[in-house]
Amino acid sequence: MSQRQLAIRLIGGVALGFILLAWFISGLEWKELWGVLKQVSLGWLLVAVVLMLLDYFFQAWRWGFLLRHVDDKISIKDLWNATAVMWAFNTLLPLRAGNFLRPALIARRRGLPYTTVLFTMVAEYICDVFGILIMLLTMLLFLPSSMTEQPVIGDLQTYGIFIAIGGLATFGVVVLLLSRQARNVVVGLLRPIPSARVQKKILDIFDQLVAGMAAVGDPLRFGQALGVTLLVWGAWLLVILATFRAFGLQMPFSGALFMEASLTLSMLVPQAPGFLGVFQVITEKALSLWGASSAHGQGIALIFWAICFVPVTIIGLIAASREGIGLINRGRGLYEDLGGDGNSD
Repeated sequence: MSQRQLAIRLIGGVALGFILLAWFISGLEWKELWGVLKQVSLGWLLVAVVLMLLDYFFQAWRWGFLLRHVDDKISIKDLWNATAVMWAFNTLLPLRAGNFLRPALIARRRGLPYTTVLFTMVAEYICDVFGILIMLLTMLLFLPSSMTEQPVIGDLQTYGIFIAIGGLATFGVVVLLLSRQARNVVVGLLRPIPSARVQKKILDIFDQLVAGMAAVGDPLRFGQALGVTLLVWGAWLLVILATFRAFGLQMPFSGALFMEASLTLSMLVPQAPGFLGVFQVITEKALSLWGASSAHGQGIALIFWAICFVPVTIIGLIAASREGIGLINRGRGLYEDLGGDGNSD
């Protein structure tokens, strides 16, 4: 992607997010909203926060399974800190900047190639596709007959099909790249290059990429990662249900699944830091389809966003400060320690 395309994507995503946030705020019914917020159960909000942090812990734990073939000595503490830093910077900076910091932290701490750690994201993507498909199928299974004719349900099914196709295609490509034949093909393609040094450099990069995705080719480890993926998505569903209880909102199980699916699909596209704007609008609209009042939808949209991102951002910033990483430098010293590999600019 060129610098210009990257800039357009950045500006477009941020602008869309803040436009939607302004639209959401302009439509707030302050009196009714305050009345709803005053009735919120702090106990259930605390439960939701704990469950959300548990969800992030499951993400860190899953990442450990996908990294085990590279380094089986990585501690859960290091995985947790790196995951918290990732979400903190994803919340405060656009274009998921934290996704590039997380592997850099582990690469520096464990002396691993940055590219190898970075490309475990491909295996994570395949796991998440599996989780999203299970979530969509479960939602359709529990969906009331009165909701099946809603156009948005058809849209979710269509998006689910595209995600499934993309996930299967990615899985197929990864399996091919993991084969010995793929490496032989790369070696053959490099032979016309006169410089042996350049050949070796390119082949080393290829080997690092393959190493990062190698967990996909290990049935046991990949199966473990898929199992934890169910915990990741299940924990987030429990966060949604706990938030509903905090607001005293009676919502069917399928409604919580619908909200989870809608938010998940909306978060796949580039947007403002912390998914601001899009997150709130999608939450309110999803709840309105299930009969929630405008005040309840708006209140949940605000509080649920805070539950999802504020605690982990605080934890992540504390962990980042201990690593010498700030919002301004975005870990430049960290990348310099890695020999310049993985520059996020």
